[in-house]
Amino acid sequence: MKQDLYNQLQNMATNSIYTGQTNIDAVNDKKEMGLKDTLRTLETNLKTLYPDNKQKQFDAWMKETKEIPFPTQKFNEYYWNKTLDLHPQGREAAKESLIWRTETEMNMFKSPAEKEFFLRDKISRFPSWLTKEFSGDVQNLSFRNANSNLNKAKALYRDDLSRRLSDLSDKEMDPDVGIDAHINDLIKLEQLNLLPVADSFNGRFGVVNKDNVFTPAFDLQDRASVFEKDPAGTPGTNEQLMVSDLSPPLIRDYVVGNLANQRSRINLDNKAAEGVAGMLLDQGKLTPDKWGEAFSMFEKPHYETLITRGLQGEIAAGRLKTNDDLSRILYTAVNQYKDFLGDTPDATNA
Repeated sequence: MKQDLYNQLQNMATNSIYTGQTNIDAVNDKKEMGLKDTLRTLETNLKTLYPDNKQKQFDAWMKETKEIPFPTQKFNEYYWNKTLDLHPQGREAAKESLIWRTETEMNMFKSPAEKEFFLRDKISRFPSWLTKEFSGDVQNLSFRNANSNLNKAKALYRDDLSRRLSDLSDKEMDPDVGIDAHINDLIKLEQLNLLPVADSFNGRFGVVNKDNVFTPAFDLQDRASVFEKDPAGTPGTNEQLMVSDLSPPLIRDYVVGNLANQRSRINLDNKAAEGVAGMLLDQGKLTPDKWGEAFSMFEKPHYETLITRGLQGEIAAGRLKTNDDLSRILYTAVNQYKDFLGDTPDATNA
């Protein structure tokens, strides 16, 4: 008695243990058997209901089985073989009708993406021969949609990069550093996904590392030097390919434009400085020994003209009144600025 009870409990325990795919297959097999019985019953009922009208039998069959589940591929093939057999015009006509209906339904969708989704949903219920019939359409649509999605991704990336570059528009770039050096700095930062945290220091782009020290881009090795614990990580291969392909032209345009603006401002500043320097000479604000300070503020100084303006300034300031004053000032100017004047006779021999 005790042994029988033990055996019963052991069997119960054994049957309650999940055995993975084996149990799933067993369940699906049972479902398949039940569904086959359902289909056989349906076929019998329809032939009884419409004994002389095969078209009505077939139409009712299709309507009643529209939502039938396919637990196994074997049942899928069983169902479609039974469907072909029931078609009033025979199996080949049934196949042609299924192909035509599928094409008609697919063409009701306008976009390639909608058509691909439709076919992929249908394929799960297609018989093997119908899957082969539309495999080319699925591949073509998938290729077109992949290209479309890639182009969308590229457009979004360009837009995002342009926005991030515009955020750097107020950052100073060293105008004495070549364009390509600045471009390489920014491309490297973008490849390491560090452009959003980029800054400039002494006119070069870089980032503040984990030790709170600014590191120029040309000295960066990887993201780990910036983010010790990095959930994002270095961009993957596909993203790197997109960065390499799309970022250089955008970054070049940004660098060229930004440097041109900075150099233009420098030129304007230089022009303003020349105006100030000329005023100092004209008004005699600088004595002859200080004229060199004004000369250095001119981009392309014509020294004889500037010395003449300095002499006029001496007159305006009231320091040049006599010939002796003129000789003394000329002596100082010619000797102090003789290197600027070229082959000018020594003032001591004047």
